[in-house]
Amino acid sequence: MAERAGRKMAEFTLYIGNKCFSSWSLRPWLAMRHLEIPFEEGFVRLRTPETFANLAKVSPTGQVPVLNHSGKIVWETLAILEYLADLFPEKKPWPADIDARALARSAATEMHSGFREVRYG
Repeated sequence: MAERAGRKMAEFTLYIGNKCFSSWSLRPWLAMRHLEIPFEEGFVRLRTPETFANLAKVSPTGQVPVLNHSGKIVWETLAILEYLADLFPEKKPWPADIDARALARSAATEMHSGFREVRYG
């Protein structure tokens, strides 16, 4: 296991569904790729008879995405992104400017909650 800035780098596994149809899965996948954080991709087929049993093996909520970091389980898109921001502050996942950062977090929260205006007009 390599060391980085005094902390041991462990393996990351990101469990996701279909990136084409699950934007919740796509978001942390894109963030980890953009931030150049190495990870294994754990793909869970959705909408099959085995889906719930397979999700129960990796997710406390029975949903994706889920990040496994050396046995530490983090779920929900924003929680995963904030966890990675705490682990890798040098990668600067959020804007440095406080106003820009507030705007970025507001947009991320709106996206996470499902774009209410897009869905309901």
